[in-house]
Amino acid sequence: MYIDKSRSWIPQRGTSQLSFVDDTGNSTSFLAKGVDTTVVNTTDCGDTYNYEYITNVLYLNAAHTDSIHFSLFNTANLEGRASANNAYSFSMFDIFGKAREGVQAKNIFNFTAGNKTYQQGILVFRNEYFAAELDSVFLANNAGIVAFKYYGRHYSLR
Repeated sequence: MYIDKSRSWIPQRGTSQLSFVDDTGNSTSFLAKGVDTTVVNTTDCGDTYNYEYITNVLYLNAAHTDSIHFSLFNTANLEGRASANNAYSFSMFDIFGKAREGVQAKNIFNFTAGNKTYQQGILVFRNEYFAAELDSVFLANNAGIVAFKYYGRHYSLR
């Protein structure tokens, strides 16, 4: 059970620092971790199969209580969650499906974030009943997390 071409939505692998610039021009580096994993599972009948998944997380503070996390599973199922102060801002399954509906997430084409334009992206909205400190995460195909709103400031990938 392998991931198809949808793996391009969260391309970062390993541990790195990603530099973002806020709407006042200040640059901030955030810790990013990406893991691409294949697990061997066994069915009830004793047959084995490979199961693939990718996870990415962007930590927004040193305590790791504020973060943006996306996971992609073998059936092109994109899931995400974001939290600030240990409270969810959003938690969502089937982001691709929700982006087609346009209510909790929305497909966006030729979107500019900072000084870059991305051909295809998904804007994930904060759930109105969750914490407001982290809002509006933008995920771009072939780039990963490229923009978000955090404590009232808009950040975009440098």
